[in-house]
Amino acid sequence: MSAASPWQEALTRFGLHDLIRYGRTVDSMRRTLLRAAPLTDRDPPDMAQARDIAVPGAEGPLNARLYVPHGAAEGGPLVLFTHGGGYVVGDLDTHDPLCRRLAHEGDFRVLALDYRLAPEHRFPAAVEDALAVFDWLRGGGAAELGGDPARLGVAGDSAGGGLAAVLAQARRGELRHQLLIYPLLQLVETNDRRRKALQGGLISTAALDAIRDLYLPDADAARDVRASPLFAEDLAGLPPAFIAASELDPLLDEGAAYEARLAASGVPVTRAVVKAMPHGFWNLAGLIPAARASIAAAARDAAKWLNG
Repeated sequence: MSAASPWQEALTRFGLHDLIRYGRTVDSMRRTLLRAAPLTDRDPPDMAQARDIAVPGAEGPLNARLYVPHGAAEGGPLVLFTHGGGYVVGDLDTHDPLCRRLAHEGDFRVLALDYRLAPEHRFPAAVEDALAVFDWLRGGGAAELGGDPARLGVAGDSAGGGLAAVLAQARRGELRHQLLIYPLLQLVETNDRRRKALQGGLISTAALDAIRDLYLPDADAARDVRASPLFAEDLAGLPPAFIAASELDPLLDEGAAYEARLAASGVPVTRAVVKAMPHGFWNLAGLIPAARASIAAAARDAAKWLNG
């Protein structure tokens, strides 16, 4: 029997296999991810600033965290980051190391958003929060944070990647780049059993079923492009995109499909697939060199477009 890979060992050690699933309470899932986060990346880059602030959400103030890397120019680019976790788990602390690495490697400000989660706040609450904060940044909030409202980008991992794609579609012409990290781009089809070999990581088809049921108010909502941006009819005029992908990911095919649709619509797009990595591997950057290299490559691509 072959030895387990470093990421398999990490997921087992920290209880992250099939994190989101039926039979676990939402509180249990959230606590598990929060406990694991500082252990999977113990030494992320130091920041000139990493401070918590309040930002205007769709229905009231939301928590956010601003990351300013050492040497970042005043009035430079700013990226709005929406975390993953199936719209159910995740917060500012679970993705703190990832955001630090992204800001450091790209040499730009990152604003991480603690949007409202399901099932307490079902679709479209997360979308409405992300749009409200983006509009605030565009309208002057970015300048208040030392960034340039004319050089905004969006980024997100998994479900947060879906939110970033929705933002790019809804606010095309108002941002310069979208970084989609193994994005969850549709909830219409969640039970594709053809990818059984990819089960047992941070996400599975069973997890996608659970996400759909916890996040969406009804089955019809899955066809709303704000929940499934893969199916938006018009992608012309979207900002350049970088899609970070992992080979052992049930979401691999939908990321490839979105790349093809963006390219066919004339949108500059780069898709980088990291071999032998599972969904969520950026959160294991402290343990896996390939994750650190993937973050650096994606950040450099974002910086190119944001500074261009």
